[in-house]
Amino acid sequence: MFACQRIAASAISKRQFHTIPAMLAESEGLFGKLNPWAKKEQPQQQVTPAQHTSEEAKVTFNVKYEDEDDIVSWKRTDILTDAAELESTVKSVILQHVQGANETNWKDLPVSDINTKFQILKESIKQTGKEVPNYELDGFETTRDVLDFFKSEKTLAEKVTVLDYFEENRESLPSNLTFAPKQ
Repeated sequence: MFACQRIAASAISKRQFHTIPAMLAESEGLFGKLNPWAKKEQPQQQVTPAQHTSEEAKVTFNVKYEDEDDIVSWKRTDILTDAAELESTVKSVILQHVQGANETNWKDLPVSDINTKFQILKESIKQTGKEVPNYELDGFETTRDVLDFFKSEKTLAEKVTVLDYFEENRESLPSNLTFAPKQ
């Protein structure tokens, strides 16, 4: 026997049958709690006057603020420019971080290990004050490349534009790669 027939058989008229779900959805009954669109009466909340009055004392805190020391840079503030001093600094870094490096072969060692390359460059930047731009990082294959970069006159203080980069590296760039300045 179908559910409709059972309900009809239990003395609920057809009119009540169709209105009961609507009444249950609007009420606080089972369907009303599950139906998010059911109309729910909101209880009236009493509005009380504000608690603060002008007679109450205001609380103030006596706090002394101290300026913290400036963040100290991990790299040198001045940039080394003396070629002999730069070479000795980079040499000491290479001798410290590259396995198998000694006084005779320190200029011709490969830096294929990424961690070793990172340690050499980080320590060299720290001690010389000269930063290495991201586009130069892949060019360091030997310790001589690192030394040549740090001994070069080019610094990051000079603003290098994209056009300058394209003009300087025209031979090494693909022939179909061009730079068109914005007009």
